[in-house]
Amino acid sequence: MDNRSINRSEMLGRVIRAVILIVVSLLLSVLSVSFAVHHMRLQFEDEFKGITDTKMQQVCDIVKMTVNGDELLGDPNYAAQKYSDVFALMLADTSTNDVSSESYGLFLYSDGQLTLLLSHGADSENNFAVKGREISQWLSSDNSSATITGENFESVLVPVADSSGRCVGVFEYKCSFGDLEFFGNKLESRILTAVIVAVASGVILFCIQLLIPKLISNARKGAQRL
Repeated sequence: MDNRSINRSEMLGRVIRAVILIVVSLLLSVLSVSFAVHHMRLQFEDEFKGITDTKMQQVCDIVKMTVNGDELLGDPNYAAQKYSDVFALMLADTSTNDVSSESYGLFLYSDGQLTLLLSHGADSENNFAVKGREISQWLSSDNSSATITGENFESVLVPVADSSGRCVGVFEYKCSFGDLEFFGNKLESRILTAVIVAVASGVILFCIQLLIPKLISNARKGAQRL
């Protein structure tokens, strides 16, 4: 009886150690893969946003040379129609694989107020970053472009000056990255699910491998007794 009790205790200890090792291995595998995938995702997002930022800066440099502040101030309605056609040709939506969305708007700046003249890709003027910012956040003495970043978006603001150098308008080019984050979350979830399934399958196969020889051995002993 004592020997049987000792054997059972040893067997129980082995089972507990095996379970602990399996759980620790599972956690380490999931955590290591999660860290690697998340790091790769961040690198991809940074590279994507860097390329987008370069393109936005180049486009806004062209817009700054294209928009005439005197026309904007002299006849806003005509300017809105004219530049709507110009921007439609010049600023084609180049969003890639539906992971980002682009929008732009041209505002008239007069008496400290902004009036939307034209927009594309935005449901409301309040979707533009310039509407929620103080004038001092984007208007400088030399009318240089300003970049505003927020949660899942980046906007480049281009002040438009007339012939006297006075700011009479502002152009905003905005790129939103909400779909990029959704794509990253979905990709991480799928990879982690695949890893968990693979590890769980390995554990199940390992347990079956241990149990089958014992079942066969017990079956043989039972047959010999008969």
